[in-house]
Order: sequence, then structure tokens, then C-alpha cells
Amino acid sequence: MTAITTEPVRQGQAEILLESGTNELEVLVFYVGANAFGVNVAKVREVILPQTVAASPRQPACVLGMFNLRGKVLPLVDLHKYLNLPPTDANPKNRRIIVTEFNGVRAAFLVEKVDQIFRMSWSSMKPVPQISERHGFAVTGITEINNHLVLMLDFESILDHISMQDKLHVTSVENKLGVDRAACRVFVVEDSMFIREIMISVLTKSGYGSVEAFPDGLRAWQALQAAQTGERAMPTLVVADIEMPQMDGLALTRHIKEDPNLRHLPVVLFSSLITDDTRHKGTEVGADEQISKPQLPDLVNIVDGWAKKALAASQG
Repeated sequence: MTAITTEPVRQGQAEILLESGTNELEVLVFYVGANAFGVNVAKVREVILPQTVAASPRQPACVLGMFNLRGKVLPLVDLHKYLNLPPTDANPKNRRIIVTEFNGVRAAFLVEKVDQIFRMSWSSMKPVPQISERHGFAVTGITEINNHLVLMLDFESILDHISMQDKLHVTSVENKLGVDRAACRVFVVEDSMFIREIMISVLTKSGYGSVEAFPDGLRAWQALQAAQTGERAMPTLVVADIEMPQMDGLALTRHIKEDPNLRHLPVVLFSSLITDDTRHKGTEVGADEQISKPQLPDLVNIVDGWAKKALAASQG
């Protein structure tokens, strides 16, 4: 196996420097072919040199196989093949592997080269235009860094698209609490089109009467302001991802909890960034509950609990 050379990612430092609810993130910029992409540093463990890979049978062509990294076996996804972007450098030794961790799973992604880390505000991240291309769901935001467009890749959706995990494909969830789901209005705030559509489907098929979806926190916040003036209906509760363009879920939660007319509104954070080490961030901005993706049945049960409380409070 090729000796592992780790390049600095500063994950620990990023956790210290980035305060809760400031709407900031750090982006690791990398290249696949001639295209620049980005990933939230919070999901990156390290960057390593190319490894010797053992092929895995019956895997898509983009999955090169598995390799051993300090006692842990990781799948290696070639983003050139997945995104159909041929490399510009013919020498495979010059490529890099980005090792990620989210949802309790570690995975590795082969890229052309890694640039550096940039700190930025979610407000400078623009939503992706609605497109129907095969991999459109994998891009969750677009920003400009040093006069170059950078596309934020949703590694979670890529892995799920490859593996089709059963736990993300739930049709409906039993109503154990006997909640009047039909009377509830749920705001789903999620930038990944793939995950957003799954969440809408599960909540709707489970009996929730109204599920409105927003691709970023800013649009959800604008909808909540409109609800305060009576221009639209007020939701029963909000389910939000954390990393999103324009306004992230932590900033959205802070806005809701600091508004005297909205602070009663339950906010459930549903994100792969929620771990024992990062849970304090949601607590600091006032989130009512936090759950790590992709536990959809657990999410619906948690939504049931807060919806039942909210309905009882409105009727009392």
C-alpha cells in the first residue's frame, strides 16, 4: 500500500473558530477534471495520496473498490466516473483522496487535485437552478471563490444514490402517538433535492396534511415572516438541515427563537453534521431537538412528538 500522506484540513480548528448561528462555513475546494467543487470541512477527515485498492464485485463502475486506512476499510468512489468528467492529468499518481465522515459512515472520494480551505458565509452560496440532469441532485449550492465558480457537492446523496440504503427509502411510518397528522403543516428546509423529495414523500405518505419544502433557510425565514402577517399559513413545526446556501439551519433556528412571535415554533434539526461533539451548536441556538441523518423513521416519530405538543398548545 502506498504510504499515507495526510494534508492539513484543520477540522478541529474549524470547530473552534466557527461559532453557532453565525451563518459561516469552511469549504475545502478540490477539482474533478477542470471543474472546481467544494465540500464542507466539517465532513472531511483528511486528504491522502492514492491507495492500492481491492476491487469489489457487483459494484457500479464509479466504485473502484475498498482500501484499508489504519484498520478501517473504506469504499473508494471515483468522482471522475460518477460525474462523467474526464481527468485533465493523465497521471493517476497525482490525484488525491478525500476521506469523509458523516451519518456515522466513513467513505473516500478520488479527485483530480485538492486546492485549499476557504472561509465564507452561507449568504454567498447561491441555490442551484432546477435541473433534471442525472447528477443534478448532487450539487447543492454554487459560490464564487477567487473569480471561479465552485459547485458544492452533496456527498451524502452521491453515496445514497450508489448504495440505495434501505433506511433512506421508507414509504410510511406508523402513527404510534395517534397524532392528528392531517391537521399539521410541516416546513421542510433541505438544500439537497434528493433528500428533500424523500422527506416530503415519507411525511406525506405517513399522513401529514401539508408539507412545504424550501431549498435554503432564507426562503424558509421569508415564508415564516409572511406567515406572521397572515399572507400564508403558519407551520406547526420546522424540520431543517444545517448546511444550506443563503442561510444555514443554525442561523434559521436562531432567527426563529429570537423572534418573540415565533419562539414557540418547534425546530427539529436533521443533519449529518449532528454528532456528540457538535450537538452543542444546535443547543446554543435553541433547537428543540436534533437528529442525525438518515434516520427517517426516527425523524417522523420525533416530528409526531413535537406536532402533538404544538397541537395541544394551540387548542389549549
